[in-house]
Amino acid sequence: MRSSTPLAAGAVLASALLLAACSGDGGGAGGETVTQAVTSEGGPAPADDTATAQDDTTSADAVDPQAQEDPVFAAIDAALDAYPGAIVVDVDRDDGETFDIDLVVGDEQVELEISADGAVREDEREGDDDDVREAHAVTVSAADAIRQALDQHPGGVLDELELDEDDGALRWEIDLDDAQRGDLAELELPAT
Repeated sequence: MRSSTPLAAGAVLASALLLAACSGDGGGAGGETVTQAVTSEGGPAPADDTATAQDDTTSADAVDPQAQEDPVFAAIDAALDAYPGAIVVDVDRDDGETFDIDLVVGDEQVELEISADGAVREDEREGDDDDVREAHAVTVSAADAIRQALDQHPGGVLDELELDEDDGALRWEIDLDDAQRGDLAELELPAT
């Protein structure tokens, strides 16, 4: 069965605004770095009249520019919005900003295609007991693993992520590309 669910227009607009802000020169008036807090829904956080400008320090609520640069996070969000409570187990960047994302939903693995405009299309469902069992044992989310990898390799973009079990240990196998889409790094990070 195929279905399409468009990404909410507000989330797309918020993502575009955040990307535009992250791609600027990073300076505000007088060379200050400007940060903006966002809610978990991607919109701006309510204004805080007691907030002061930050120089070289960051707040826990500040936007992580590295995490906002790679569209993989918007694709993961679109997949999880379409399938609440699902667990991402595989991400593959097809061409540019189109992603294939596999999720575990209940006792099934669902294969999705997420287009550049955030549309979600289900390609296939299958039951794989090993994949389902492994997914439910994960304690480090796919998005968190990608952030860790990008923190280790600034300027990288995700090419592929896969949950893998080897000798009883669950790991995220992550391939990063550079900005020109050449191979940058292969990493294995713990998934539990």
